Amino acid sequence: MLDLLTADDVLSHVMMLADTNELLYLLVEGDTDCSVIDPHIDMAVCDTLPSGGKTVVLGAVRMAREEGFNRLAAIVDLDWAEILYPKTKEDGVFFTDHYDIDATVFFREQNVLRVAGTFSNRAQLRSYVANSDCPTLHEAVKQIALPVGLLRFTSEKHRLQLNMRDFPISVILNEDASGIDVDNLINIALKRSGKEDDCKEEVTRLYREEIEEIIDPVRYFSGHDLLAALATVLHKKCGSKASIDAISRAVRGAYSCSDVRESPLFSSISKWGSSRQREIFTCL
Repeated sequence: MLDLLTADDVLSHVMMLADTNELLYLLVEGDTDCSVIDPHIDMAVCDTLPSGGKTVVLGAVRMAREEGFNRLAAIVDLDWAEILYPKTKEDGVFFTDHYDIDATVFFREQNVLRVAGTFSNRAQLRSYVANSDCPTLHEAVKQIALPVGLLRFTSEKHRLQLNMRDFPISVILNEDASGIDVDNLINIALKRSGKEDDCKEEVTRLYREEIEEIIDPVRYFSGHDLLAALATVLHKKCGSKASIDAISRAVRGAYSCSDVRESPLFSSISKWGSSRQREIFTCL
């Protein structure tokens, strides 16, 4: 239902709530954002509201400013800001530290390793890492997820309109779970997008060109790809029976107060709250 909301719908809802209290409000793009942020918020001071996509969230905040309502801010996904388009810089708009909220939590490596240890067989996990060409599980998962993110970037940059949403990493992972079959990745992306096979050569060429241009690989990882790759490796090679959803929830839940203290995102939100004489987070 969130994808049906407009900026006006969201702001109207916020204003209705604001008439009954003095809370600050943080608009976020989806429920998973709330699951990371809410455990660290003083609920007597602030609340989060999932509100749909970035365009809707930013639109609602801008309308609120025009109406003089200053108790509303937005947390939005970093996505390709400063790579493919400018980064919005305005009061009360905060970007995730990495591509999205799930990528932000994934890059707290020790949390991921603790969750992996909980959901996997210890001996099988150690064997998988030892037999991979990566020093840690975290690095192995990134190696798997990177080509998917790179194809997503290629599609966005060149307006290929490939359907990369919730991409099924399990079907493109190779037998030893050390990486993915890029040819199969492109084939499936074309099929999911209703594209003709004669597009493949051009898509492959553009993808290869983008590989040569990579400067900061971290910017190409979406949270879904990382957590799906993690869950798939644990299931196929490390004895886990947990679903992607269960593992994703555990990684989000592992995001701790120490992580909050080191996060530019949470620091910026805290400063915004302080400018309104409120302390939003219980950790800071």
